[in-house]
Amino acid sequence: MVGRGIDLLNLSLQLRQHGARLLTLTGPDGVGKTRLAEAAVADAALPVVHHVDAHGMEGPQALAAARDIRPVSGEDWLVLDGFELSGDTAPAAVEAFLDERPLLRILATGRGPLRVLGEQVLPVQPLSAPAPPYRQEVPELHEYPAVTLFVERARRIVPSFALTAYNARTVAEICARLDGIPLAVELAANRLHLLDLDALLARLREGRPVLGGSHPARSPQHRSISAISQRINRPLDGHQRELLARLSVAVGGVRLTTVGELWELPVDRARQAAEALVAHELLRVDTAGSESRYSAYDIVRECGLARLAAASTLVGARDRHAELFLAEALRAEPHLAGPRQHEWLNLLESDHDNLQAALTQLAARGRQYDTALAALALRRYWLTRGHLAAGERWLSDAAAVFLNAAGQRHLTARAEAARGALAMATGDSLLASDCFRRAAIAYAECGRRHQELTALAQLAAARPGTAAGDSRVLADHVLKTARTSPAPEEAGEAALALAARVRRTDVKLASDLLDAAESVYARAPDVRGQGLVLMQRAELSIARGDQEVAESLLHEGLLRLQAVGECTMLPRALEARAHLLWQRLPDQGPRVARILAAAAAIREASGANPLPATALPTAAAARELHTSFSTPEYEAVRREGRALTPWAAAQEALACPLSARPAPSAAPRSARLSTRQYEVALLVSNGLTNRQIASRLDLSEWTVVNHVRHIMRRLDVPSRVHIAQWVAQRQPR
Repeated sequence: MVGRGIDLLNLSLQLRQHGARLLTLTGPDGVGKTRLAEAAVADAALPVVHHVDAHGMEGPQALAAARDIRPVSGEDWLVLDGFELSGDTAPAAVEAFLDERPLLRILATGRGPLRVLGEQVLPVQPLSAPAPPYRQEVPELHEYPAVTLFVERARRIVPSFALTAYNARTVAEICARLDGIPLAVELAANRLHLLDLDALLARLREGRPVLGGSHPARSPQHRSISAISQRINRPLDGHQRELLARLSVAVGGVRLTTVGELWELPVDRARQAAEALVAHELLRVDTAGSESRYSAYDIVRECGLARLAAASTLVGARDRHAELFLAEALRAEPHLAGPRQHEWLNLLESDHDNLQAALTQLAARGRQYDTALAALALRRYWLTRGHLAAGERWLSDAAAVFLNAAGQRHLTARAEAARGALAMATGDSLLASDCFRRAAIAYAECGRRHQELTALAQLAAARPGTAAGDSRVLADHVLKTARTSPAPEEAGEAALALAARVRRTDVKLASDLLDAAESVYARAPDVRGQGLVLMQRAELSIARGDQEVAESLLHEGLLRLQAVGECTMLPRALEARAHLLWQRLPDQGPRVARILAAAAAIREASGANPLPATALPTAAAARELHTSFSTPEYEAVRREGRALTPWAAAQEALACPLSARPAPSAAPRSARLSTRQYEVALLVSNGLTNRQIASRLDLSEWTVVNHVRHIMRRLDVPSRVHIAQWVAQRQPR
């Protein structure tokens, strides 16, 4: 087994103790309940064990098979593997069986509890898998059991397979999208004789089946998707089977309102049906955000897709899904620069995979115009959240569609301008120049003079060799346009781009342009735009040597960028903050190293390299930091930084005020665990992953990682299993 050390330890302890007569391992199909039960029985060295393989049996059949077993001693154990009962008669049937055998103890495995008085339920969680945005390096990924299992199984198919820096992110995302379900991981690894890693991941992102073929499982009910599908659907009625199949076209979690729309049910009835499927361990509920989101395990999704395909209703279900998310994209557009900007950006981010699947389906069905409208509506989302490559690809297709549509030149211009902004964000000045030039031509053909000159201003900002006189003329136009009401939405972007271009040669003009951009974003109101203005003002202050003003501006700018989940310009703001921190508080070296590592990782994930480049000496600071630590210490801090989410990275940068040096603590280091550390240790001993512990204790995942590392140091133990053993030894005392 892989990654089940703590689970095995806990279950073995339970089996040795004379506690509950009925222990039930619960969890979704394929999570490894059978293997864990077998290993725990062997590890506990139980005197007499009887096995009944109840897979494929109805509850009464399994109990009848169990009744044929004759007890040997008072220490007999019965393992009911794959035992499922449903309905009101289930508890009474199991209780009657236990009454018949007063000295027998039962270890059962099933998707859900048997709901018998005195039953002890032990949930079996999926294997721990990497969390988005998948910035973990190869040594860290080997610590995730799901990745370890995938690599081991992949080597059976491709003996030369290895986890490398080149394929690490792909493998991490594959394991996460398979939900850490061991059977799904093994079935996916078996497909490597037909698909390479990139093709496998592409199919998972698009919601297409990948778990075909067979697997040499102990039980025939787990050897293929068709067999698993039969087992999944057995306890469901016809209506539940249909609802589960319809939801399988969703990629990732969806809100309850979307569930109801996919099912064509009122919200109350949709909630009742969803809760019934959750009870069957077929759906999960994520309550971390403001709204609960429901999702099916990937292995369950594939069973649903197979059912829809067999009934010839898959295309219709995908069309309905695409319509829902097309409508969401169009509804979101006017809110992506207004007071509800943060709310709508978060909604689109949580629905990112569904939006991609919807655009793909619309394009496949020949609805290119609707696809283009949706891509244009999402342009601010692509830019803000760092989905630059995907956004550029969809906007490129959109510009071509609008170009060939009669009377849509203004949409062609908007698509080209949006594509140019994405190219500026990736540092591709040639593509940005081409896009802004085409946008200016299209605006001129439509007679939209203000937008034409704004596009020309953005073109001047994108071209490295633009003459100072041309920049001045265009800047004057941008300043004039920004004062109109309402100002074109591109005016603020043009003012920011030109300000960044001219600030080295004309500080006064750059300040005027930033004032103009600020006025445009204040009227919107656009929180992201306001943050970008503050960030550029801070860079001007750094260039002038006014570090206190720069600190104040950066602090306010980072707060705004963090509020909207900005990812494209955030790395530059983080680097500026790290530069100030290193200059003013050198004792904050570990924090500076984390911030710089986080900035590099965010830039790497998004492909962001905004034009024009800054001149902050962050590379020199990184070299100085490296020499101030030992190599293991520096690598540990750098890994911590790379694991930070954009929100957590901004929080790390904001956590230490530069205005006052923190006073050193005189308190001696305690040899015991703190209350919080003991809470974390208890949850580790229960087999929870870092992400689950973070959700339970309302902490960030990175904070939990730090707690676990400190616990290991204080206890002087090498692994989470040893933490669990320490807790198990301590609890009786």
